[in-house]
Amino acid sequence: MRIIAGKYKGLKLRSLEGSDITRPSKDNLKEALFSSLGNYLDGSFLDLFGGSGAVGLEALSRGAKEVVINDQNAAAFKIIKDNASKLAEEATIMNLDYVHCLKALKGYHFDHIFLDPPYSFNDYDVLFDKLYQNDLLKDEGIIIIESKKELVLKEEYAIYRLYKMKRYGISKLSYYKKGANYD
Repeated sequence: MRIIAGKYKGLKLRSLEGSDITRPSKDNLKEALFSSLGNYLDGSFLDLFGGSGAVGLEALSRGAKEVVINDQNAAAFKIIKDNASKLAEEATIMNLDYVHCLKALKGYHFDHIFLDPPYSFNDYDVLFDKLYQNDLLKDEGIIIIESKKELVLKEEYAIYRLYKMKRYGISKLSYYKKGANYD
């Protein structure tokens, strides 16, 4: 696994190999994600279910000014810290369950929020409600969910509406905005 573009292109990253705790995003999916966001980022980025931290660190490599990466698993947290130590820029790295992380981040306003929970995760109503309660997404911000392609997500959660969905192999990316229209 590596950073695929930006300032740290080619930098190798560690992951929890052979673990069912994390599931690293494939390079083609990361490329599609960042291509859809404009490749170069200059705002803030939250990677809530960080795993190895690869997506959040990719955002940092591509110019994000502020990156927060969280994972509740202690082993994943250590991997993220190790991977982040290879970059000159700093990311905020947290080791909390998603509910407590979102509460701790109240007052932050992110341009992009990336959600890649375990494929068994099914608390999207609660997750989006906590994002809304803590007002974490900027008005023009985007929430992106990586999930298995079979997962049926709602078209609307709290004030966030689905506006785009793309499939990549066994996964899909679903994009939400505040009150987005279906274009």
